[in-house]
Amino acid sequence: MTTRQAVLTSFLFSLIWAVAFPHIMAADQTAPAGKRPPQTRYTISYTPLYQVKADLDAGGSFDVQRHFLRFNTNHMLNRQWMVGLGLRFDYEKWDFSEVQRLAGIDLWDEIYRPGLSVPVFYMPGNQWRFGLIPSIEIAGATGAEAGEALSYGTALMAAYAITPDLTLGLGTGVFERLGQTEGYVFPVVNWQISDQLELTNPFEAGPVGPAGLELVYRPNKKWEMGLGGAYRSYRFRLDDSSTVADGIGQVDFWAPFARVGRRINKHLLVELNGGATFDGKIIIEDRNARHIGETGYETAPFFGLTLQGNF
Repeated sequence: MTTRQAVLTSFLFSLIWAVAFPHIMAADQTAPAGKRPPQTRYTISYTPLYQVKADLDAGGSFDVQRHFLRFNTNHMLNRQWMVGLGLRFDYEKWDFSEVQRLAGIDLWDEIYRPGLSVPVFYMPGNQWRFGLIPSIEIAGATGAEAGEALSYGTALMAAYAITPDLTLGLGTGVFERLGQTEGYVFPVVNWQISDQLELTNPFEAGPVGPAGLELVYRPNKKWEMGLGGAYRSYRFRLDDSSTVADGIGQVDFWAPFARVGRRINKHLLVELNGGATFDGKIIIEDRNARHIGETGYETAPFFGLTLQGNF
């Protein structure tokens, strides 16, 4: 595990973050009896993205189509306990051109990443919020064995509402990611700067998923604009019939982004988004997570849209 990966949010944190946190911050702990927040909430979203062609340092180029599908539900058991379920499915279509078999393998065409998380949150009758979020994911290229592509772990978080408009906290997580055991810490931020301006961790739907930081501007009830960024690192099992059988691929990048959304009605939000990946890297390891090759790639713009429903 590199130092940068240890101190930054890993890919699996993007699997579990924002499954329940936005709803937990919205839960009014001081509301009079009989005026509890809604018992169950559902969110479903779909985000297709296209990352334009980028040159590899090792020669050749590639472009990527990404599709992110999310379903989250959260249920308030009582005024102190909330449980949830998060389901996700990520699909990526890669198109490599003139690449000379990096690290001796035929590079992948498609990557599949289904995942599941079960968050549990505790909200005592004060300003504290606590969370336990176990998760599991299968990440593999076409032809990879599902049983060899399993990643899993747990995150813990604690946040404190300093004022009604400012909540800060910290979390920690430990995950087993295809031969790498990673531990890290991450910040929790929810700051309502004004009626229209908010600084927060991005939510699940969007161009790069949750975590990172985002400044959100809402000029009215229909429009929403965001500017932010995050670091992403994800690992996946390679085809078991390749030259490096059951090897591991890893993709790292930073992703600043901007988005503009319009709420069609109280249930549906439509967004246009775009940004760029930079300081990108592709790493190849053997089945035992031993490094055997890598290449960087140039900054690559991306663009797409998000459809999000809340019920």
